[in-house]
Amino acid sequence: MDETTLLAQYEPKPTGKVVDYERQLFQARFSPCGNFLIASGYDATVQRWDLRGDEVKRLNPCLGHHAWVECLSFISGTERIVSADSWGQIAVWQYTDETPAPVWKNESAHDGWIRAVAVSPDGQWIASGGNDRILRIWSATDGTPHKEWSHPDKIFSLCFHPDGSSLVSGDLKGVIRDWDVGTATVRREIDARVLYQLDKIQECGGVRHLTFDYEGKQLACAGQKTPGGGFSTGFPCVLVFSWESGQQIREMQMGNNDDGFAYDAVFHPAGFVMATSCAFPGKGSVWCWTPADEKAFYDSKSISNGRSISLHPDGRRIALLVSQSANANGRKLVDGVYQGGSARIHLLEFPGPKWDAA
Repeated sequence: MDETTLLAQYEPKPTGKVVDYERQLFQARFSPCGNFLIASGYDATVQRWDLRGDEVKRLNPCLGHHAWVECLSFISGTERIVSADSWGQIAVWQYTDETPAPVWKNESAHDGWIRAVAVSPDGQWIASGGNDRILRIWSATDGTPHKEWSHPDKIFSLCFHPDGSSLVSGDLKGVIRDWDVGTATVRREIDARVLYQLDKIQECGGVRHLTFDYEGKQLACAGQKTPGGGFSTGFPCVLVFSWESGQQIREMQMGNNDDGFAYDAVFHPAGFVMATSCAFPGKGSVWCWTPADEKAFYDSKSISNGRSISLHPDGRRIALLVSQSANANGRKLVDGVYQGGSARIHLLEFPGPKWDAA
């Protein structure tokens, strides 16, 4: 499919619907059934919206975390979701309940910041990892610890291969590891070190997100190329690898060296990668890029500060989360109150055909 045809079918268009929230959110995901939108918040909540009907309806949140909730994942074959926070707690929720309470939770699942969770394709196991450099596997049903092992560096991202044969981790130093969960051993390493740099005394970058295509043949990782000191010094970048060979297929560098991190990426069933990047204030872009091609067929800076991008199961709708927060250093109180950040989720749509992305 040539660039003109791709753009005609897959240029994201506004639907006129946005979801606003009064505090910053980190991830927003469509539920597998497509009826709900679930988001993790910096205010220690998991927010929910019902998408059925003409208007988006805000539902009661999931309450019980104590700190930033930066990662969440749906549990296959259930109506449950797992979330984790920066104080080391993991919780599982029945996200269709009127007022969800934790099905189970572990307040000390990790020593400090949990940066990633992943659910096995069969819905039996939850993997978690973060700053304590420990990979842990839990029963998704009741939270019983199943297995754990040490990891060489801070874990920034996790995902299971679609066939369940591998758990893949991405770390601070740009190393992707293919783990055999049964033996807790590394089968191989994949080099994404372009996403890491020791800048003077500060370690910068890391593999911020990992995702497979629907057939499990390609692996994409998101981050920042040649990261430097400071929040946004570097190029947003997504690397795509052949899973069979481990060789890089495409480096998708986008924007300028002050456009921050590519925080999220997802494969569309049509074969292209959608990604978003963020750097405060007002930096970053959204792009669509077929790995076989030399450049993106779509690139837009009209919606900046993108923290996450989610594809609806019909393959046509997108939830693009934007978090807004200026640098708070030295900011004055307004009427005695510190003005925190906020979030907006843009609901976009492709004009092209529907897909069964389940």
